[in-house]
Amino acid sequence: MSIAESKHQEFKIGFIWWALGIAIFGGFMLGAHIAMQLGFGMGLPKALDVWIQVHGHLQLIGWAGLFIIGVSLHFLPRRVGVPIENKNTLKIILYLTAVGLITRANFEFWQPYIGNELAKNIFKYIANLGNIAEFLGINLYTAVLVKIFLRAPGHRIRSLNILSPFFVAFIVGWIIYSLVQVSATFLQRYEWIVWNSWSIDLFMNLTLFSISFIFSIFNFPSYILLRLPPASIKYVGYFFFVATILYAIFSLPSKTRTFQVSQDLLGLLIDIAIVLFLFLTGIVQRIFIPKRALTKSPVWGLVKNESKELITSKRPREGYSDYGEFGRFELLIYSAYLWLIFGLFLDVIRRSVSLLGLSIYYGIDPIRHSYFAGFISLLIMGMAQRMLPGFMRKSKIANSKIVLLTFVFGNIAVLFRVAPMLVPPHSSELVRAIGQVMLYLFGISGFIAIFSVILLSINLYNTYKMR
Repeated sequence: MSIAESKHQEFKIGFIWWALGIAIFGGFMLGAHIAMQLGFGMGLPKALDVWIQVHGHLQLIGWAGLFIIGVSLHFLPRRVGVPIENKNTLKIILYLTAVGLITRANFEFWQPYIGNELAKNIFKYIANLGNIAEFLGINLYTAVLVKIFLRAPGHRIRSLNILSPFFVAFIVGWIIYSLVQVSATFLQRYEWIVWNSWSIDLFMNLTLFSISFIFSIFNFPSYILLRLPPASIKYVGYFFFVATILYAIFSLPSKTRTFQVSQDLLGLLIDIAIVLFLFLTGIVQRIFIPKRALTKSPVWGLVKNESKELITSKRPREGYSDYGEFGRFELLIYSAYLWLIFGLFLDVIRRSVSLLGLSIYYGIDPIRHSYFAGFISLLIMGMAQRMLPGFMRKSKIANSKIVLLTFVFGNIAVLFRVAPMLVPPHSSELVRAIGQVMLYLFGISGFIAIFSVILLSINLYNTYKMR
């Protein structure tokens, strides 16, 4: 360990275990139960709106959020050369956020089933306490990140200049989303639900997309040998940030605006910004263009593989820096970005049709699931099995075959969740029959997703225990 490295804290693996536990027993489990009831015609739960809200929040903050917080608090301080000094900071952020989240989720979930008014109020107050604790954990995290970047040496910050708009978007998204969440402690339930829906879109764009793009730019040159993107990617970042903020402003749950701008038009601008990002970074080309052709490209080509051959004379995989010790992690990354592209395709069609004054039979749900279950979740699975072994000071993933299995079952789960939402209204016996089959697939999709997360958990745990 170098002197510089010794100043940094060890990786706080607790973030990962909490994220996986909340995903398996909370977010994914609730989603699987709702999908099963819908897919097999078993009827809907009494408080469906609460089920959906708790499921979504556990997924955003428990599954994706805790993963992102844990990884970024290890990775970013090292990237800018500023260690987190207080030894208890990571622990405080973890327990405020995770315990607050679980407390809030449990007491919000069970409150509608309590008949006694006094007991119901007690459940509400405890849920509010959990909400406040979660709010404090999230904002302590954002404060730590801001402090790190403000203290970073000038040459370190300059090297990250092209990513600055994505970092700003990332922080702003966390702050706004946390403010909307804590407002549940004083707003009326159904007034807050409208604000919650608004904040989910903003959090998805500003925070989840931005950090995904940041980590892709940071790591793809070493993982899949993509060249660093041109400096103009910074302007795409500003375009993306401004378009997202404008979309958020003109979709505010308020009737006091003096003039209106089409949300569909602003949504298309966000889509265009993401497409520009995908092409400028070369991610699309890396997926669709053969490696040999891409190597010759003067614009998006691959960087030279600098990995040294092992004593065993084993050569690195063609087009990658590893020797196969992390499995086929790139399949998860490529499929994640394919789901992002598919979600963009659906969104562009939906918004373009709406601008023409027409309507389309599918709504926002297949797009949201393509983005979160497809892009975000699969990217987490791929990056986790490539990045986290190094954080744990291991040289490889425990089982490379499990990496492939997470790719297979993770994508099957997303396919079974999204495809049924795209079946058109039943206009014939054939379409009706296809729709019924699709409903059954929808019904089991959540449990397949849980299985893929369990596989990921087993692989990461076994890696952590390796000597």
